[in-house]
Amino acid sequence: MEGEYKVLVATEETDISYKAIQYAFDLCSKLKVSYTLKFIYVIALNPEANVPFLHNLDRASNLDILIEAKESVTKIKGYLKENESHFPDVRYQFIEHQDHGLVGKILKDYIENQQPDLNLLIVGSRNLDGLQKIVLSSTSDYLVKNVRCPITIVKH
Repeated sequence: MEGEYKVLVATEETDISYKAIQYAFDLCSKLKVSYTLKFIYVIALNPEANVPFLHNLDRASNLDILIEAKESVTKIKGYLKENESHFPDVRYQFIEHQDHGLVGKILKDYIENQQPDLNLLIVGSRNLDGLQKIVLSSTSDYLVKNVRCPITIVKH
């Protein structure tokens, strides 16, 4: 393989995401090739409405989303720091990416535009099944169907 092995890990403030982070640190600590490891936190804002009253509601809702995202990012960065002590030779980058829409689509677009040569995407899965999967949807399922690179799904 020529060039660096590029790994991207989708993160959020959940136990399964933390498990995916650990998986990525462990994987990269064992690689015998040059690599880049990036952790991404997607901030999915509500699309702006063209209706004046709804526009104000969306703006207020998006402010709440940004406040929650800031808290989540702080906790995730803390968790990454904890892993640094267990994997001192693993180097990484943390990315906050903000856009309007659903997390899966935002992440897919990010990969297509910013990392088209990605070698591996690592995501956590909540193991939804049946009606839960239909109602709540699954970001990991969306990514498996729409991203054009190998994906590792980390489950509980």
